Amino acid sequence: MRPIKILAIGAGGLQRALTHECVHILNERNLYNGGIFVGQPRGAEKADAFNQQNGVYHVVTFDLSGIHDIQQVSSVVGATTLATETGREQFYAQTENPLDLILIGVTEAGIAKGELAMDVLDETLYRYFCHHGADTTLCVINTDNLRNNGDIIRDILCNEYPKRSDGYAAWLETNVGFLNEMGDRLVPQVYAVPDEIQAAARAQIEDQDELITYAEQSPATPLILEDLENRLRVPFGELDDYGVIVSQESIEPYHDWKLLLVNSVHVPGITHKGTLSGIEYVNEAALHPTFAPHLERLMNGYAEIVEADIPIAGKSARAYSLEFVNRIRRVKDDNARINIIETVKLRERAADIVRSPNYDASTELFKCDFAYSFATVLRFLTPHAISSLDDYSGITDTGTAYEIQDTDRTIQDILRGAFGASQIDVKGRIASIFSNAALWTPAGATSPTGLDGNQDFMERVGQYYHRLVNGETCLAVLESINSEST
Repeated sequence: MRPIKILAIGAGGLQRALTHECVHILNERNLYNGGIFVGQPRGAEKADAFNQQNGVYHVVTFDLSGIHDIQQVSSVVGATTLATETGREQFYAQTENPLDLILIGVTEAGIAKGELAMDVLDETLYRYFCHHGADTTLCVINTDNLRNNGDIIRDILCNEYPKRSDGYAAWLETNVGFLNEMGDRLVPQVYAVPDEIQAAARAQIEDQDELITYAEQSPATPLILEDLENRLRVPFGELDDYGVIVSQESIEPYHDWKLLLVNSVHVPGITHKGTLSGIEYVNEAALHPTFAPHLERLMNGYAEIVEADIPIAGKSARAYSLEFVNRIRRVKDDNARINIIETVKLRERAADIVRSPNYDASTELFKCDFAYSFATVLRFLTPHAISSLDDYSGITDTGTAYEIQDTDRTIQDILRGAFGASQIDVKGRIASIFSNAALWTPAGATSPTGLDGNQDFMERVGQYYHRLVNGETCLAVLESINSEST
């Protein structure tokens, strides 16, 4: 068995189909010799499966035309649950090993002081320091696509958690590399994968596998790591033929492009509109005859602004974004998986476009498409119940109830009771949302600002939102915008 050199907090599909697969390839090529020990934050079923299967699982590359490849991955050498004290102690015991890397792969909601994953990371780092001393070095990678995700992890640990000792605090500051990361691969939930794809995969896999991971073909650049001080000992940079980049320069422009040109295709681009219109799957919404041309126009407009604001030499923002539009059309994935944590996603994926100095130069049609897109997310975040203040459920245009999962209830509380509201009422609610700097400024920013500086956009959003809460469906409103484009 390979020595444990990497700890992973999180057992999700993106980890298995991205970082874990990269480690597997490095091991297979004799470029590295290290195993991963996984801690599952909630529950124990994945940890149990890893142990029962000796860490072996399969990544099935597919699209709607069928299976393209099945890769057996064997980079994991052990696992435990983090939901129990016994499980956590088993995880912490692995810090006795000389480690190269800690991976933390949880959603935006888990990246905050007091969240289980962050508490475990804090204790893991401290135990490692106690075992190996102040001269040892280590890297941490947060594999969720928040902007400057490594810096966020470092700042939370250094500034919000109790200071254990002067020596430990100094070690965190000087000897631990918190690497900013950008990861990109579509990994839908198993239940969204077509039954015939699942049946074909299981027919080809000889042994029982409870961890089969279904993913799209790896994109051109699936993983970019920012290693400014050349601390990373896992040689991910050797996978240049796989599209992996390890940079000694800032990757912020790449991360901005990922958030604004790829992630925004989902939110605010397509998933909320699909859900509200009774369309369950992302690919179906992105191919819908009403939504499809709108989505392409929206992302063309995004691309023009992003390329003007954040140019990357030799790269086309339009080609990058529309490539992702085509990718989501080929892989069956459900909107509900993506429709969470909307406040953070709007801040990360739309606020920069609203604030851009190049917004004014955009076409009238793009301004309509963008405002409509933003308004549909607000419509999704509007609770249907008026009397029950603890009921955060919405209702689709087809009359189906759904749970609003965004844990930040600020926007939802402002919008409660908005169905049937007058234009003046809606205008006040939208102004309250746009002027709230805390919603639109990342934690720790030196000069918090709202979005109300762009009066044109705020007024447009208010107009579309008013229509959406006064009887017009998402499809009907968009059809009126589409008719203006012809």
